[in-house]
Amino acid sequence: MKTPFFFLSLLLCLSACKQNSVQDASEEVKTNPLVTQPRSLKQFGISDTNQPKGLNTGDKAPELLMTTSAGEQMSLASLYKDQPLVIIFYRGYWCPSCSRYLSKFSERSDELKATGARLLAVTPETYENIETTKNETGLNVTVVSDTDGSVMKAFDVLFEVTEEYQEMIQTNLNASISETNTSQKAILPVPATYILNTQGEIIYKHFNPDYNQRASVDDILKNLPKK
Repeated sequence: MKTPFFFLSLLLCLSACKQNSVQDASEEVKTNPLVTQPRSLKQFGISDTNQPKGLNTGDKAPELLMTTSAGEQMSLASLYKDQPLVIIFYRGYWCPSCSRYLSKFSERSDELKATGARLLAVTPETYENIETTKNETGLNVTVVSDTDGSVMKAFDVLFEVTEEYQEMIQTNLNASISETNTSQKAILPVPATYILNTQGEIIYKHFNPDYNQRASVDDILKNLPKK
């Protein structure tokens, strides 16, 4: 008489385990933006074999030299040695989501300045196109053209854009990703945001391949070191 009861208990146990496993996987997807369905990143132009992960909090910022619009060399360390540094990666003037996002920094520039932090925007687009972005958004921060992709690569936010996505941008936004970039390559950054302290340590990271999901100005203000 115990045998049927034993098998019934076993079946109920297996069913519960399976349900918990599915629930755990579902929760992981919800809480971790990098855990996505295999095809989900393709809608952002990222291939299955080329998925950046981004540097993490606690990592030391890489030693980098960047070229200014005047053709001068500027080290990343020189920007954070005396004040916290907020680094924003954006795609280009052709991206409506980028323009809306950058406009918010213009609208709240007084609040950001009051923190004593410095803002740096990094983009693959040319300096000529950067001027277009500034004019459209009112952005008044240091903007650097990542001429060879070395900054994006060092922060592990760079990816080569799929041909399908390039075609979509050309069709829908009348823009060639490669032609708008200084490198003349079809590369883009994940629109990540980092905050560095004066020791060059990453103390905040927002990394999501979905360009509509970015660190808000409020998020940045909350995570900046207190004076």
